[in-house]
Amino acid sequence: MIKNKKILEKFEKDFVRKTKVDFEKNLKIFEELLNLAKEINKLPSENLLEGIEIDIKYAKAINEIKGTH
Repeated sequence: MIKNKKILEKFEKDFVRKTKVDFEKNLKIFEELLNLAKEINKLPSENLLEGIEIDIKYAKAINEIKGTH
């Protein structure tokens, strides 16, 4: 559990500032994740709006529950 949020934020900022970006390594990781997603059929369909009706129904249901508290 994090007890001092400011120390963690400072650590994160310092870490990001000191860490060099390795474009080739990051690209390789991206390509491997993309290949894995293709293998397990977890890429979104060509039609990005496919299934949006269900997402809207879920959002409405969640918002109604939040409104009762």
